Amino acid sequence: MIIASPLGPYSARHRSAFAGMLALASWTVGSEAQAQTYAPWLRQIGITNSIESAAAWGKGQLLGVVDTGINATHPQFASGQVSQALSSCAAVSFRCSNAFADDNGHGTAVASIAAGNRVSQFGTINAGGYTTVAGNFIGVAPAANIVAEKVLNAAGSGYSTDVASGVRKAADAGAGVINVSITYGNDAATVAAINYATAKGAFIVWAGGNSAQNLLNNASTSGLTATAIQRIVFAGSVNGANGASSFTNKPGSGNLVNTSGAATSYAKRWVMAPGEAILAPYTVAGNNAYMLWSGTSMAAPIVSGSLMLLQNAWPILKTNGTTANLLLATATDLGSKGVDATYGNGLVNLSAAFNPYGALTVTKANGQTVAVNSITGALLSSGALGSLSAIQSKLANYTAFDGYARNFSVNLSGLIKSPSSVATRNALPSNAYSAPKVMKYAGGELAFSLQSSGDAMSHLGEFGYIADFDTAPTVGWSLFTDKAGSVTGFGYGGSSSYPFAKALFNDDLIARQMSDFDAASTANLAQRGYQFSYGAKLAPELRVAASYSATPRDTLMQTATAQSSQVKIGASYQFNTRVSGGLTYGNLDEQSSLLGAAYESNSILALGRNSTQVLGVSLAWRLDQQSSVLVNGEFGYTRGSQGGANSLFAATSALQSQAFAVTYLRENLLTKNDQLLASVKQPLRVAAGSAAIVTASVDEQGYAVYDRSWNSLVPDGREIDLTLNYRMPLGKSNTLALQAMYQKDAANIAGNNASQFGVLWNGRF
Repeated sequence: MIIASPLGPYSARHRSAFAGMLALASWTVGSEAQAQTYAPWLRQIGITNSIESAAAWGKGQLLGVVDTGINATHPQFASGQVSQALSSCAAVSFRCSNAFADDNGHGTAVASIAAGNRVSQFGTINAGGYTTVAGNFIGVAPAANIVAEKVLNAAGSGYSTDVASGVRKAADAGAGVINVSITYGNDAATVAAINYATAKGAFIVWAGGNSAQNLLNNASTSGLTATAIQRIVFAGSVNGANGASSFTNKPGSGNLVNTSGAATSYAKRWVMAPGEAILAPYTVAGNNAYMLWSGTSMAAPIVSGSLMLLQNAWPILKTNGTTANLLLATATDLGSKGVDATYGNGLVNLSAAFNPYGALTVTKANGQTVAVNSITGALLSSGALGSLSAIQSKLANYTAFDGYARNFSVNLSGLIKSPSSVATRNALPSNAYSAPKVMKYAGGELAFSLQSSGDAMSHLGEFGYIADFDTAPTVGWSLFTDKAGSVTGFGYGGSSSYPFAKALFNDDLIARQMSDFDAASTANLAQRGYQFSYGAKLAPELRVAASYSATPRDTLMQTATAQSSQVKIGASYQFNTRVSGGLTYGNLDEQSSLLGAAYESNSILALGRNSTQVLGVSLAWRLDQQSSVLVNGEFGYTRGSQGGANSLFAATSALQSQAFAVTYLRENLLTKNDQLLASVKQPLRVAAGSAAIVTASVDEQGYAVYDRSWNSLVPDGREIDLTLNYRMPLGKSNTLALQAMYQKDAANIAGNNASQFGVLWNGRF
């Protein structure tokens, strides 16, 4: 195999021909080979299937090739890929004998390297440190369109005015990237053409030259606009080992000086690409003739194709004029650290260029951005909301933007923590619905439930904990009932469910059954802080009651806790000696939670402050003095609200929630003071409502477009609990409890089913 190495034509005020043409080799076209594998010089710059796919192989981009023309019908190009309508003879110093058709071979080769659609047709080729096999794509952006502007004659020569005309015509044709594999000149015509084309939005890639010297012998270029300098790239050549080719020019110490006098070194606009032994057509020898070409003329179209891939994947790069800057910024450093006078910015690295550059950011509801890697806080979901699967799905593919305003998908679903799993919930009660201790006296009775929070076992393994010095408070409540039937209760740290139910019904069995239901309703969301309950008899059959309960306030040891409080009023009516009914109304106020889903007020997933109105209905049937059936239902309405100012949630709609239960309680079943409780419950569950997440998309120009995406808050499951509990005293100081539960869709998560059985023995010594 003989290698042909055209070192690239150039244009100046006098003519020059190609230098270094050695020979020609051709092969017979082989059979079609596998697609989506890439020539080694393309893999050298990091091209992969995922990159090509993300860029749609350059489809929709238009490359201007200012060169010796292109043979538009060459099989290296897809039908119509080279536009015959837009292509032209742009030369002004000579007349083209074949219009824009290539009668030299150089232009067709350059276009093929940048955007050739056909894969390698040949067997294995080993040359220049590369191994090219059949089926390799040999063009960088094989789906891009091409426009040819012929400015060099069959000998490969022309004037700078010809080249300048070609640059202008390519820009007028709409080329987004213009490739000029011609020796660069800093004459007035060239400078004016560059300013013209870049003002129309084109990027220009210019071959660095093949004289093994510094560009323009370190002479600077004056008169370019600041925009033009940001849109021009010079290409140097490396071999297969990433070493500078022996022939390649270097950026040297010259500068591009803009119209304001500011200087940008050639080195800062210089990048290296493979330029040796690059397989491409040699069309003057026929459509089956290919050569291995070498020169910065070959490196330039690799850079041009890379620019097309980038701005096809992210149109914002073209819109903002930053495609070239990104390619330069992500190049692999070669030679001396940083930008240097030999390698400029280094080797094109599309793998790096297709990854985020700088911090990825997302935009919050208040319009401010936050870096993804600095996001703190999370949303702990609740049983009422389940796993928030719709929200998690949206966050799993959330749009963020990098330092070049490019959109990337990030997975933020981990910010949502699902309710505790079945394995850790321990849904079975540890002290099954037992009555409080009661002291009777002449004026009425005093009931209380007190316990210490200083259980030493809970501190097992805690460094420095000394039980003797623990001053943990005693928590619970006390309840006073007078002879007239008025009930007054207050406390801290315990549940207010029993005190309020006792105040409402003044019936111990019903109060215990209500406690079982309240553990699965909104009443459970405002507990363990201060509480107060009061109930009074208005008539022999009619009672009224009111209560206040809240979660604990922030302490030095427990800060940023969700703050919730609930005010309830209710009335009960005894229809006869066996049947009673109750109606309650409550208002649940949550400062840092939504139906139990907790978050910090400044969290990235804060749902704002929420208020829920709750209507409760109950019907109790006393089967006898020792047994009762209670039916409970609860219906909640949560007002729509704005999300947190620093949150991705913009708002929530109005929510509807519900819970219900049927509970049977029997005392003295088998022995004195034993208790059997059976219940069927649907714990609190959102039945309707959604939340709006701030989401971003991009328009045709790549600009970010923000909108609100409404996502359902209805859980994908419906929890149903079947509970059976039997408690029996064993003497004066021991109690045995048998407990069983079946949960369907525990925590309202579909398919999260569990069966549990427990035996508890409590003994006092």
